Amino acid sequence: MNEGSKDFGETIQKALSDQLLHGSVDLVDIVPIPKHGDRMVRLQTLQEALEEFENTASAEGTIGYLIQVRPARNTTHSIQDSSPSSPQGPHGPSVHKPMVDGTYLPSGKLNTQFLLRNADLLFAAGEYNLARNIYKAILASGENTAIALFGLAKCFETDGKFKEAQVNYEESIAYHGTLNTYQALASLHIAQKQHAQAADVLNRALHLKDLTNQQRFYLHREGGNACLRSENTAQASIHFQKAIELDPTANEVRSDLGTAYLHEGKTEQAVRCFQEAVSSNPKSGQALSGLGHCALAQNDKRAAHDFFSQSLRLNLDNPVAVFHLVKCAYELKSYATAADILEQYIEIAPINANLLYSLAGLHFHLSRYDDARSTVNKLFQIAPNHAGAKDLSVLIDRYVGPLI
Repeated sequence: MNEGSKDFGETIQKALSDQLLHGSVDLVDIVPIPKHGDRMVRLQTLQEALEEFENTASAEGTIGYLIQVRPARNTTHSIQDSSPSSPQGPHGPSVHKPMVDGTYLPSGKLNTQFLLRNADLLFAAGEYNLARNIYKAILASGENTAIALFGLAKCFETDGKFKEAQVNYEESIAYHGTLNTYQALASLHIAQKQHAQAADVLNRALHLKDLTNQQRFYLHREGGNACLRSENTAQASIHFQKAIELDPTANEVRSDLGTAYLHEGKTEQAVRCFQEAVSSNPKSGQALSGLGHCALAQNDKRAAHDFFSQSLRLNLDNPVAVFHLVKCAYELKSYATAADILEQYIEIAPINANLLYSLAGLHFHLSRYDDARSTVNKLFQIAPNHAGAKDLSVLIDRYVGPLI
């Protein structure tokens, strides 16, 4: 604190002390908040003040206030000169108005709304320990319990303490369940690959009152995906059907329903779902890939090859479709399309010896021997003892001669 600010602080302390003594009240302390420090310094000062208030609150009748003062714009006027008829600016409230925008209300209770705003600011700034301390103080006050528990859960989750986060989310729901809390808890389960538990949480959320159709759609869609990942395909189908009833234009959900039917062995129903999705959106890579899987289930390798290649032309980032395309290409002895797509896929995928070996084999079958040799050499750089690559290298040498 500079000399001017120090003198100003002493003036405030003396004035308050003199006035409070007339009411038989002692001034405990004044904590200055740095004016020119960065935001986090000021927030930390507020946190330290709150802790100090808690330490002194045990004394009977002790009440804390957070006030803001500044030099009067016209120092020749005293407080007594102000009258109710005098206009007040946005930063000049009446001296008779109680100050409630602080740690404590005039009643002595914690101003939990003010503290929640500060805790949220601290959390957003990455100050999780400080935010957690404020949420704990609010929880101890018995007010805004559900919100405080939700805040604590977020802090624990960010720190990787998933068990503690789950407990606090569940307790928050027990006090007052909200869609945000159910969503956060479901996401926590999904992050831990606990898909059955996530599906259960999303199903519980469907019992909330006053949900909009859009929110119900979201819960059925995400609940269906969680069921699908946990291999509860029958329940997944139910969720997806209800989501489509809420939004018949949701082509991705129609493809999800097709996937659920396919896992249940209901191939014809799956084909119908994927075809409907493609009819609405011919560029749906997901639906085209689904039709490829249906063709495989029906042992139609040519159709599967064509559907997978169409899907990958639209969305290359589908390793399962790439695998089946290459497999179909070798079985059908039709290599050109698979080689073209696999070359593109290798450019975006992590280096993989098996992918390089498959591509080298496709090159060889297309009589692109120089490309095959180049690909085999790349493979040897990451897997020098790859048996298949050694055999393929021998075949290449037999056709075009060894590299001199």
